[in-house]
Amino acid sequence: MGQAGLSHATPLANLLFVSDLTPLSRALALRSWRAALVGLGAILAVYGLEPLAPAGWPRGALVSVAWLALGLGAMLAALRAAQTTPGRERLPWVFVTLASGAWTIGMLVRSAFVIADVPIPTPGLDDIAHLSAAALLIFGFIAMLRGQRLAIYALLLDSGAVVLLLLAAIALLLSSALASEMKQEPFVTTVVLLYAVLWSGATGAALSALWGSPMEQPRRAFAILVIGVALNALAFTLSLPVFLWGQFQAGTPLDLLWMLGMLAIGVSAGTWIEDRRSAPRRLFSRDVVELSRLALPAMTAAFAAGLVVVANLSNSGVELFVDSAVAATMVILALRAGLALYTNWRLSETERRRAVQFEALYEVGLAAAGERSLDDLVNLVVEQATQLSRTHGAMLALAAPGDGFVIRALRPNPDLGLRDSVGEPLAGISLAAVETRDMVVAPHYADHPKSTKPLHATIASAIAVPLIAHGELVGTLAMYSATPRRFSSDTQRLVRLYAAQAAIAIANARLLAETHRLARDDDLTGVLNRRSLMERLDSELAGAARHGDIFAVVLFDVDGLKNVNDTAGHLAGNEVLTKVAHLMRESARAEDVVARFGGDEFVLLLPRTGLLPAQALVSRVESRLREETYHWAGRDHPLPSVSFGIAWFPEDGRTDDALLAVADERMYEDKARSRARREGASGAD
Repeated sequence: MGQAGLSHATPLANLLFVSDLTPLSRALALRSWRAALVGLGAILAVYGLEPLAPAGWPRGALVSVAWLALGLGAMLAALRAAQTTPGRERLPWVFVTLASGAWTIGMLVRSAFVIADVPIPTPGLDDIAHLSAAALLIFGFIAMLRGQRLAIYALLLDSGAVVLLLLAAIALLLSSALASEMKQEPFVTTVVLLYAVLWSGATGAALSALWGSPMEQPRRAFAILVIGVALNALAFTLSLPVFLWGQFQAGTPLDLLWMLGMLAIGVSAGTWIEDRRSAPRRLFSRDVVELSRLALPAMTAAFAAGLVVVANLSNSGVELFVDSAVAATMVILALRAGLALYTNWRLSETERRRAVQFEALYEVGLAAAGERSLDDLVNLVVEQATQLSRTHGAMLALAAPGDGFVIRALRPNPDLGLRDSVGEPLAGISLAAVETRDMVVAPHYADHPKSTKPLHATIASAIAVPLIAHGELVGTLAMYSATPRRFSSDTQRLVRLYAAQAAIAIANARLLAETHRLARDDDLTGVLNRRSLMERLDSELAGAARHGDIFAVVLFDVDGLKNVNDTAGHLAGNEVLTKVAHLMRESARAEDVVARFGGDEFVLLLPRTGLLPAQALVSRVESRLREETYHWAGRDHPLPSVSFGIAWFPEDGRTDDALLAVADERMYEDKARSRARREGASGAD
């Protein structure tokens, strides 16, 4: 039986799984939408029971309970949305919570008069509460766009256009009633008109908040909130004649509009909470949002034109007011269009700057993966840094072993008066970046304690950032502006990203240079190794053969190095080799090549050098070596003597092997002569 039950349950489970992919099942999976369906059913039930309840207090009590439940539900949902939303995004829902509470208070006061079957006084506490609710909603929508000045301006203009047209429509439809009531009860009539002004303004503000919110932000909650505010605005506007003539009663379609409006506000808060926890699909595509922005001015203009035509055909006596309201609306729409054009220009400028900034990031990122020399790289970094930060100059310093931080690249600007200080120790606010290992921002450069006083007159603002690669501080980058700058959070974020890429690129360039050096140079002495020598010798052979030049190859051998290693140790022997290589490099010319050929053998390659200059150079090296010592056992010892042999191109050979063989033969001849001299001196003694 269990198997049969399982076999029957499986198709049902599959059906449920498939149905879960439908839009309806996705909506029902959300708690807020399930609550919306329950609320909608309750509203329809209450609205269906209203005609069945006796007129007077029974019907008023029934609708009052529904108002109270929906108002409290919307308030609690908005409060929960505010509590679960961190940071600056919380404030709009705080205003929605307060607005829902004010709306509930107003409906409670109104319910008390309906149940008591007493005329509702105007103005009264319910009017204050409902008007306050509309104002709080407007503040909430402005808070949604906090930090977006242009979006707030658009919100105010959109709301103003909606309010003006609504007032014109009300004046046209209720011209006779408004005229008489304004004469008899001007204060009451003004309060009644404020309902239309504030609630229609709140609707326009809600639309602007929906349009102005960032595209990556979920919009379902805002769209539902717009519906809730619009339903309330429609209900309050349609109830204007009732308020004017004091004939308000429960059981009309207005009750349904208010209930549906508060249900939508509560559902919007719940949807906001759920959308923040998950990643919902967009309710509207970008094209739909942008198209609706363009459609509203057109719809507003068409409605305004229709009002003018109707007003002039009806001869109602309010033509001047309608024409004035429509004219003001056209001015607002013109301002709105101008604001849109200005916004587009700002966006194009922002995109242009971002293109420059991304190009700088791309160049440095490309350099990190390439094989640029360190000098070329640091010059590229300071050049692109000014483009990235839109500053007037930049300076880069790198860590130098034993010397702290040394300036390696500078991009000066005539406006800054920066002198060429490459090679000098680090100074200024970059020192603060080194000490803190964090970005240093100086909007007022002269006020920073690490600023350089002679530059106070030319540098207005500066920013410095450390260059850290693999946890190691490799340098620092500073950018200077001749005009005051705040360095926005976006700029600071880009500078941090740029500094991270630049640090990696510099570390890679240093590693590459060190790899090339190790492949080229002898690790102990720092002169060229044997492989690099042979490459240079082949190149010199080809060039000399092509141009008919001569050159000399000198082979040196350090006599007695084995004795030093055996008696003083290999550390002392290494010191001897290092000093020999150092003295040879100091004695040679800039174009000469010094290389370690073997364990105790060195080679001097002397381009375009004849017999006498080569012998003079060798004599100079021998003289310097006789004056040098190495340290061992607490005292200095003279360096071992050196034997040498010289070979010339082309007389002694035209290949590297031939030249080195001749130089080696002559070196052994010199070694034999030196041994004979020492033996002769020993016999004489």
